Amino acid sequence: MGMVIENTFAELIYGLIFIFWAIYVYFVKDYGYWEERGVPHVPPVFPFGSTVRNVWNRCYRGITYDQIYRDFRDERFVGLIDIRNPSLLVRDPELIGHILEKDFSNFTDHTMVDPNPAEYLLNHLYNLKGQEWRDMRHKLAPAYTAAKVKMMFCLVQRCSADLRKAFTKLTSNNSVVNVKDCMSRFTMDVIATCVYGVEINSLENVDSEFCLMGRKSNEVSVVMLLKMYLMNAFPIFKKIHCFNYMDSDVTEFFTRTIRSAVEYRESQSVERFDFLDLLIKLRRNQSILEEGEKSPDLPGSSTLRKREGLTIEEITAQTFAFFAAGYETTANTIMFCLYELACDNRIQDKLSWEVKEVLGRHGGDISYQALQEMSYMEQVIKESLRRYPILPYLTRTCSGNYKLPNSNVEIQTGHQVVIPVYSLHHDPNYFPEPFTFNPERFSHSSNLHPHVYLPFGEGPRMCIGKQFGLTSVKTALASLVSDYKISLAPGTDVPLKLKNNPFTTLPSKPLMLVFTRRNATVQ
Repeated sequence: MGMVIENTFAELIYGLIFIFWAIYVYFVKDYGYWEERGVPHVPPVFPFGSTVRNVWNRCYRGITYDQIYRDFRDERFVGLIDIRNPSLLVRDPELIGHILEKDFSNFTDHTMVDPNPAEYLLNHLYNLKGQEWRDMRHKLAPAYTAAKVKMMFCLVQRCSADLRKAFTKLTSNNSVVNVKDCMSRFTMDVIATCVYGVEINSLENVDSEFCLMGRKSNEVSVVMLLKMYLMNAFPIFKKIHCFNYMDSDVTEFFTRTIRSAVEYRESQSVERFDFLDLLIKLRRNQSILEEGEKSPDLPGSSTLRKREGLTIEEITAQTFAFFAAGYETTANTIMFCLYELACDNRIQDKLSWEVKEVLGRHGGDISYQALQEMSYMEQVIKESLRRYPILPYLTRTCSGNYKLPNSNVEIQTGHQVVIPVYSLHHDPNYFPEPFTFNPERFSHSSNLHPHVYLPFGEGPRMCIGKQFGLTSVKTALASLVSDYKISLAPGTDVPLKLKNNPFTTLPSKPLMLVFTRRNATVQ
């Protein structure tokens, strides 16, 4: 017998109806937020908000936001509901400039799902917020300067030599190459040697533990998407920290690798002139600035706190950030460059000629200085990053109520701002014929608005590893373009279809290209 009414089944039905009603009210209470403020908006759908396809990874997010960008082409900004929280998609480059630079103090933080504090691997620079981010950025900035990249370039050169050897073997019997797999292994080798001090040569050792853990750390599972949804929908989960994002095997592997490397170098007084060396100096509170080198200033730098040297856990987190930010993104950039070169022989031949001409002036060696002189390569990379931006959108969280310039609209503390990078990069108002791959458009890029081309972000929170990543991309391209003629394999999509991925830009299926030796002297 039921406790309230006699029919137990009816009592159960009424209970379920009440629970559904309570959840429905909880979700929809802010669904009219933007309409009440007279802001153009995308109507939300219970229980997913305005971007249903984003929640379950049903569409490439760059395309999702691009549809909204195009539907509201006459608006400066568009209201959205992110599951149940108001957010704002910003279309106006001037307003984007305010958010990323001029009024940065109101938008210092990336919009991230707060990890469990025990998951120290995720407490790295990208995820840190507010004062913690300022302190760590100030400490790490000198480790990412051009001088430090140049110092480590000899390690990158070794990896490029391994890349050339690997391609000689790969193309000896079959000239069709899985480009994504090879470039991921090359990038893995570069990061392993420059950051962790480990030479793994994953191009030969295809089953290396480093590769396995690297792939595992980048997997996006249905379970992870569900956790992200629940954390966004029910903030209580952020406070009680009942979810973990990182696989325990991944955390244990990277911690063990760093701990053993640090202990060995400190006990044996070993210096390798790599990124880990710099972090060990920071651990000892030593300066890593070169003579005459100045640390980059940050907004709010007067409030920086003096802090102790880095702990092992902090070193592990910062090296993992280097790995997480550089592994997929660098490999993808190389892959997309090679694809576009395969699509257009004119561009490929022009780049090949430049590489041979510059290397000829430098004794045939791929040196750091030689790469700086390859101006057309710079244009090819920039155009590839325009067509296939590493991150299709940027997010910022408002840290204090902010009234939008030339508007009556105010962004509330805690609300998210979305900057649709993919859409800006493909807006014909800024890039005529946006789906045409045209490196020459960057020969006169000084005419470009500073906030419509954002492959690395902009302002104080732009990618700190930009210089290192670009150097790795240039090295791989110079190594391959000088040796091989590249063409499309049968069945390759033209244009490329993009994968439904919530984080980075990827092709929908493995990218296969044909590499044919330009001459018989390739070793």
